[in-house]
Amino acid sequence: MSQCASKHSPKLERDGRVACIWLCDADKRNALDACALEVLELRCKEARVLVEQHDVDVVVLRSEGAAFCAGFDLAACAEDPSRVAELLTRLSACVQELRAIDAPLVARVQGAALAGGCALLTACDFVVVAADSQLGYPTHRIGISPAISIPTLFSRMGARARAMLMANELMNGRTALEHGLATHCVDRGEDLDAAVTTLVERLLAKGPLAMRATKQWMRRIEECDSGEFGRACGRDAGALTDARDASIALASGEEFANMLRAFWASRAKARE
Repeated sequence: MSQCASKHSPKLERDGRVACIWLCDADKRNALDACALEVLELRCKEARVLVEQHDVDVVVLRSEGAAFCAGFDLAACAEDPSRVAELLTRLSACVQELRAIDAPLVARVQGAALAGGCALLTACDFVVVAADSQLGYPTHRIGISPAISIPTLFSRMGARARAMLMANELMNGRTALEHGLATHCVDRGEDLDAAVTTLVERLLAKGPLAMRATKQWMRRIEECDSGEFGRACGRDAGALTDARDASIALASGEEFANMLRAFWASRAKARE
């Protein structure tokens, strides 16, 4: 067990053929620090093993509280901006571990799914949101690029990802559905559990071996030549690593350090 583990760390629960990966720090809107990301990566690995052992046929990513995930916990980074490099590295590892799960992966999204929280969704097969959810990458205001999400986001949204990433504006659940970031949308947050349960039951009724094979082939196609369209370099494993490194390089600069400190100071002043 990781030394980072605590009662607020991500956890993994299993109920029959379904495994749930939980974000459990509701008081911090499930914001991710280095410890949370370390444990989340472990939970993703554990879920992948359960799938490989044919003990689990569907995995659900969900969280406690009013927000799915508010992105990185920037408190420590405001003091030492260099710490964001570790967060980006660990987030990239989590996204890659989620992508490696061969069973259908469903995200249940209430409230905000911002920046790193939104990046986690791009690794999922199904994203179930409430109409009033807020999704996106408000990262330019602190001088950091959402490049880490580009490979998996383009895989979900296609060309629409370009405007979303450059504008850095949030979209609600309905818009996320229209643009391909979400796959299902319910009118009210209290309807999320029923919608996820219905989807999971439908997935469990399908052939688990066929579902695994489908995911494996989709991943292979993304990572190999695709005929006249050329290599799918925007979505392969190497691209994920390159995108991570691009984000880390930008986060090592003065622009990020200055903008992050200014942003954090303005938040502190607003709380006074």
